Amino acid sequence: PTNCILSSSQQQHTHQKTLNLATMAGFLTSKLRSTALALAVSLILASNTNVHGATTLVDSSGALNKAIPAIPTTGIVALLTSPGTTGSLFPSGDGVSVESTDSGVIIQAPGATLESATGLATGNGAAAAGSIAGAVILGGVTLADAEVGLANTRHGRTLAELFASVVRSGKKGAGASLIVAVQGDGTDGGVDAEAITEEVEEIFESIAVAAGADVSLEDYFKVDAIMVKSSDDVSSVVSKASSAASGSSVIGSDKSFSTAFADIYNEINNAQTADPTPVAEASLACYDAYSRASRTSRAKISMLKHRVSRGHLVDNFGPNADSLMVRTLDLFDRDTMSAAGLPIAGEKRLEMRAKLQERTEKAIRELFVAQMSILEKLTLKKFNNALLRKMGKDNEDSKDLFENNAAALRTAAFAFEAKASTLEVPGLSLSKSKAVQDMAGKLNNALMTFPDSPAAKIKAMKKVEQTVSKQKKPSEGSIDFALDFVAMIRPDGFGNLQGFAGYQLGPHSVTVGVHNDADDPQVIASFGGVRPPFIRVQPKLKLDVEL
Repeated sequence: PTNCILSSSQQQHTHQKTLNLATMAGFLTSKLRSTALALAVSLILASNTNVHGATTLVDSSGALNKAIPAIPTTGIVALLTSPGTTGSLFPSGDGVSVESTDSGVIIQAPGATLESATGLATGNGAAAAGSIAGAVILGGVTLADAEVGLANTRHGRTLAELFASVVRSGKKGAGASLIVAVQGDGTDGGVDAEAITEEVEEIFESIAVAAGADVSLEDYFKVDAIMVKSSDDVSSVVSKASSAASGSSVIGSDKSFSTAFADIYNEINNAQTADPTPVAEASLACYDAYSRASRTSRAKISMLKHRVSRGHLVDNFGPNADSLMVRTLDLFDRDTMSAAGLPIAGEKRLEMRAKLQERTEKAIRELFVAQMSILEKLTLKKFNNALLRKMGKDNEDSKDLFENNAAALRTAAFAFEAKASTLEVPGLSLSKSKAVQDMAGKLNNALMTFPDSPAAKIKAMKKVEQTVSKQKKPSEGSIDFALDFVAMIRPDGFGNLQGFAGYQLGPHSVTVGVHNDADDPQVIASFGGVRPPFIRVQPKLKLDVEL
């Protein structure tokens, strides 16, 4: 068997066996390597706990073991493996077994297959194990299974049997943890936990409708999807499940573990699948139609979300969103038309249609809001860049900046309104009017605060630094001459007339002045009691030497 059962006498040899398995793996065939991997993982899971022995609950033929020893009824974890998954990180076996460890009780059971409809291949052993566990691990789920949808895989059949069992039991409020462990393929991709949760909810709802029960998945399980890529991830998942199941018990205090498991297993085997009535058949058709329409719209919306998450706008988002909404509802209506005339099924159809419409509208509204936010940021960024360019080109003061950029403000507002028009979704009342009003206020505020903005201050500071630190370009050495000729004419008078005239020719200049102060006593005194000369000439020679 591929699962490893450790007795108390084997505990001291666990470490040595792990090393031996790792050495032998290189010489085995591909099938034996998968078996060795499962053995190694099982040893790792048990390496930090004391295993108190393992017991077969149901053998590979589906026969129930009558001699089940006393097992604690709290802290039970059900590990539902997948016989059809090649190279699964979780160990798998042919029958249902239970082992009690220091961290709790682990029931290992094989899930359903799509090839057989007898024995444990139907998933009845996994359903019985999960029905009495405080935490359930669904292992062996691949990325390919997640992409095509769990409902169309062997895991969907396993979950259907489990959900049918817990719905029949009617024990609401248990709140058991259901962990879907998706096995990675070695790439850096992640897992869409929300999409997997929705898939699980759809499987549960279809089972509840067939059983005629008005219940929801939250009444029984808390779903979580986790990516596992290594044995460390497997150990982490098992530890998380053990913590979730610790201290909780689904089994009543008046029953032992063996009695509770045997009762549930026999109930599952004895459950008869009657031919569905027209109402139940129509209700199931509504759920199938809901699943198809939901997957189709979700795939399209995921593409749009990916583009928006990178900061890009979707071209013609408004018309495309309207078309997506119409196509999604039309697809659902076309596949559920037969249920419209039935009383119970008709109500269920309207309920499912409203749920489909609500989910699709919610996704479209989120995309609309996100794109409006992106458009606002892009518009403000372009407007500020335009102001910076104009600031560097024109030496304007603050007043001129406001007056001369009114046209730029109107241009930015018009561009925003035009682009926002393509995002409008009239069918959902998603209009641009409020966004346009908000954008006008933000543009005005950006223009008023622009001179004090950090970008404007940095631009002004850099310009000042460039002007101050500007250096003269190096040139060759030279010697330049210049002649300045200054003449002063002082005719008779007492200083009531004064004038100057000048002329410059290249580096040379001539300056002539007239002042009629020759008879002024103060002027005569300054010249030693004689009159000043009528004309005085003062030549100046300037020499400019540059090395």
